Amino acid sequence: MSMANQWVGWGNLTRDPEIRYFESGTSVANCGLAVNKRWTNKKGEIEESVDFFDLAIWADQGENVAGSLSKGDRVMVVGNLRIRRVEDPGGGAARQYPEIVVEEIGPTMRFATVDISKTPKKAKPSSSDPSHANF
Repeated sequence: MSMANQWVGWGNLTRDPEIRYFESGTSVANCGLAVNKRWTNKKGEIEESVDFFDLAIWADQGENVAGSLSKGDRVMVVGNLRIRRVEDPGGGAARQYPEIVVEEIGPTMRFATVDISKTPKKAKPSSSDPSHANF
């Protein structure tokens, strides 16, 4: 049986994206997303709720997000939902946090306009370079 885990949503960033680099050269940008819901109940009263998610945006896309988006920006997100489990070092109960591993992210244009500038393409290794030969 095949399984699917696709999450699509939109909301506002709750903090500026913070980028971290690993020794391997990989990078990840982390920020938060607030997804607000509003509806009218059976009594005709307006109710609201908000859900909070952590976002993990990897590699070049994360660097683009860190350089382009900031707290309060309204974005659309496509990704996979992951539950991150953090053990309590004091021996208490482990905590769980919903995290979206982002595949695509961008500003919505419902309440704003955007200026798009493409990032320069990274040079591909030359086929004549023996260090990049296919074996």
